Amino acid sequence: MDKQLSEDVRALQEGRLSRAQFIRRSTAAGLSVASIGSILAAGAEAGVDATAAGPPASPTGTLIFGNAEPPTANYWDPAAGFGLVDEQVASLVHDSLLRRGPTGQIFNQLATNVTRLSSTRVRVTIRDGVKFQDGAPLTTADVKASWDRLGAKGSKLAQALTVAPLHCVIKSPTVVDIITDKPFGAMESALAYVKILPKGDIATPANFKKRAMGCGPYKFVSYKGNSVTLEVNPTYWGKGAHIKTIRFDYISDIDARMNALLTGDIHILTRIGYEQLQRVKGNAGFYTTKTSPPSIFIEISQHNGELADLKVRQAIAYAIDRDAIVKGLYKGVFPVAQSSIPRSSLYYEPLKTKYPYNPEKAKALLGGRTLNIKMSTANLFSHQKEVDQAIAQYLGKVGITVDTTELEAGAFRTTYNQYDMNLNTLASFTMDPDFILSLYTGGIGEAVWHLKDPKIEALNTAQRTTVGPARQGKVTAMAEYLMATQATFYLADEIWYFIVNSKVKNYKRAPLVGEQLATGAWLGA
Repeated sequence: MDKQLSEDVRALQEGRLSRAQFIRRSTAAGLSVASIGSILAAGAEAGVDATAAGPPASPTGTLIFGNAEPPTANYWDPAAGFGLVDEQVASLVHDSLLRRGPTGQIFNQLATNVTRLSSTRVRVTIRDGVKFQDGAPLTTADVKASWDRLGAKGSKLAQALTVAPLHCVIKSPTVVDIITDKPFGAMESALAYVKILPKGDIATPANFKKRAMGCGPYKFVSYKGNSVTLEVNPTYWGKGAHIKTIRFDYISDIDARMNALLTGDIHILTRIGYEQLQRVKGNAGFYTTKTSPPSIFIEISQHNGELADLKVRQAIAYAIDRDAIVKGLYKGVFPVAQSSIPRSSLYYEPLKTKYPYNPEKAKALLGGRTLNIKMSTANLFSHQKEVDQAIAQYLGKVGITVDTTELEAGAFRTTYNQYDMNLNTLASFTMDPDFILSLYTGGIGEAVWHLKDPKIEALNTAQRTTVGPARQGKVTAMAEYLMATQATFYLADEIWYFIVNSKVKNYKRAPLVGEQLATGAWLGA
C-alpha cells in the first residue's frame, strides 16, 4: 500500500475523511472497486488499520483505559448509579435484550425477536443457550426480575428513570411481555440499555458488593487500588472477544494521564480536549475516535437558594460569554449548546430561545442585587478549572460573587448538589433524550437540582407517553421550556474524543457511554 493511500486510510479512521471522500480519492488514484471494498470491509472506517494482520486465534493481551474518574462506588449493581467507569464495566460484563451499533442502529442481543403488540405491550423472545458467568442459564425469570425492579412504582434505583412504570408477564420459557402502565416512547432505547441480571442477585443485593455477574463477553475480576480488571468470558454465547484482559485505570491528573498514554502505560485516553489532541497530531503511533454519546456540558444550578429565582438564572445565562469560552478554552472542538439536550441525541433540534452574551441585560434582570454563590470544581472534565474561573469572572462583572471549592474527582461527583453551581456533564446513557429530560422530574429532580416544577412534570409526561413521529414535538416543547427557564446553564455540546494507541486494532465505540463494542478490538504489534 503506497504512502498516500495509507494516509487516506488513517484519515478515514480518524474521521478526517468521509467514506464518500475516501472512495472518490481511491477511485481517482486508480484503485479498483474490489480493492476499495476490501479496505472498507476490513473496518478502516471504524478505526481498523487495513494493512495489519487480523485478530489472534485466541484472546490475548491486556487493553488499558486511562480515565479521569473512578467507579462511583464499589457496588456492582448496574442499575444503582451512573458513571463512565460503572458503565464501561457494566457494558462488558452484562448484556441487554437489544444493543446499539457504531452509528446508533439497534440489533438483537439477548432477544431474538421484539414485537410491539400495542402502545403499552412489547413481546420479547429470548435467546436459547445463554448462560451467566457462574454457569446458570438465562431465563425469562431473570428478564422479568431485571425489568420489574426498575419499573416498580417508587423504585429508588438510579436507573429507574430509563424505563416507565411497568410489569412483566412470562408467557413461556422463552417469551416475556413487558407491559407499561402508559405508552412509553423510549421503549426501544430502554431495551437496548437495561442490563439483564441474575434474579438471584436481585433477590440478594449483598452480592453486588462482591462482584458484578452477567452473561456478557467479559467477567469481573477485581477492583483494587485505582484499577478495575475484567477478563474474557470463555463461555460467552456470542462472538468472542479478541483481548484477554481489559483494565480501567483511574488517573486523576490530565498530564499524568497523557504521559501514561505517550509512554505506553495505557492504550486509550478517554474524554480529552484540544491540547491533548494537538500532542498526538501527525503522530502515526496514535489515532483518535470521536463517536460521541449524547452529552452536554452544563453548570448545574440548584433551585433551593438564590438560583431558585428565574431572573437570577436568566441573568447568569446572559452574563457568561459561552462563545468566548468555547473558542478560547476548547479551541472550537466543542460547539456551543443550542438546546437543553445534546445534538447527538435522538430528536435533537436547535431551539428558538437563545441567551447571547449581554451583561447589561444580566444586570437589569438582577435589579441591582449583589449575590454570592458557592461553586465546586475538580479536574474531572477538560479545562474544568479554567471554565469555572472564567464563569466566576463573568459573574463578578454583573454583581455575583463566586466562592469556589476545589475537590478530588470522586468527592466532586458525590457532593455536587451541596453547592449552588458546578460544571458537569449530562449524557444520555440510552441515546434517547428521555434519559436527560427525566432527570429534571420527580425524586431525581429534587435530589439532583432541588427542583420541583409542575410544568416540567407535565411536559415530561407528554414526551414520555407519545409513541411514534409525534414525539418529536413533545421532546422539543420540553427542551424549549428547560432552555427558557435555564433550569441549568447550558454551555456546550461535549464531543468525546478518545486517543488510541495504534497497536489497538478495530477499536469502535457506539454513541453510548459504555464500551460494549470493545469486544471487536485486538492488540497488534
